[in-house]
Amino acid sequence: MTTYFNERTGDRVELDGRSARLDSLDNWTRLGDNEPNPPVVDDGILSRPSLAGPRAEQGPGQVLVETTPPAPDEVPTQETPPVELTPVSKAPVDEPRQPAKNASRADWQAYARTRAHDSNEEAEIEGLTRDELAARYGGDT
Repeated sequence: MTTYFNERTGDRVELDGRSARLDSLDNWTRLGDNEPNPPVVDDGILSRPSLAGPRAEQGPGQVLVETTPPAPDEVPTQETPPVELTPVSKAPVDEPRQPAKNASRADWQAYARTRAHDSNEEAEIEGLTRDELAARYGGDT
């Protein structure tokens, strides 16, 4: 695990392996294991007021998620309240999306496996056609 720290914004990122892009940027530093964050450098530009709200503290093993995400068609302005980030112990798990009725058989099999109740039902999935899978596991799209 490689940890990078942005000296101008205070962002800390952990990646599996190194990033050539972050290594080449002068505002990102690679940190050692359990090394504390260095101080954030005030460059005079990023310290200007922005649309971002106060930063939530991210503890070890936590992920920051948007508490109140903006609407998809909303364009932030100075009057828009800042997005709140809430630390959680585990990232929320999204429900798998049901494929379109005309999606491939493989897509429907993958979706059906997430909906199967037991190993017997999961074994039946291989023998079903795409239309049978769509009828049994959704088909209302």
